[in-house]
Amino acid sequence: MMFPMTEPFLSIVGGGLAAALVTILFNVWWDKKKERSAQDWEFKRYRANLIHVAAFGLMDAFFAAKTEIDYLVGTLGTLAGTLGQLSAQADAIVRQQGGPQLTVAELERRKSELLQPFGTYNQQQVDLRWNQYEQKVKDLEAKAQSYLSVLEPLIPASLHHQIVTLVTELSADYEWNLPNARARLQLFNDRLPQFQATHKKLATEIEVQLDRR
Repeated sequence: MMFPMTEPFLSIVGGGLAAALVTILFNVWWDKKKERSAQDWEFKRYRANLIHVAAFGLMDAFFAAKTEIDYLVGTLGTLAGTLGQLSAQADAIVRQQGGPQLTVAELERRKSELLQPFGTYNQQQVDLRWNQYEQKVKDLEAKAQSYLSVLEPLIPASLHHQIVTLVTELSADYEWNLPNARARLQLFNDRLPQFQATHKKLATEIEVQLDRR
């Protein structure tokens, strides 16, 4: 014998099914929301990590280039100083040997003969140092350019422009001689505060990517 379902019983069953359905739908929505949130967070971490790597890469390139030009200036200065001392010694020797009748033209000719082997060796060393410096600096400039490319879509255009301008200034070509090398070293020293300030701005951009600013 079948008993008819009362209205209250149907209401309870219907309400239970509705609650269960709502719970299932909510759990599906919440799982998708958490998944999207986790994906968003991983993407933000990825972008922040790219800025981090590029920022420290630029720092490494800056100080490596500064070290290279510092070493070059020191080496070229030592070579120039040694050749100057040899020139003074050669001058004294020729004057002593030539006597009072020695003309200026003859003095310079004999000095040139005495200094010729030393001058040749000195020039070879100068050329070697410049070639080594050029190769190392080219590698550092290539790395800096790659980091700039990484940063371009990740940071404000104004900040990227500041960094590009700084890198361009520090890597500009110049005539290879000791005075210009010293001027380039001084430029690195002068731009150090600006570079450090730029690095702090990049650190801020990392915080922005992570929603901490």
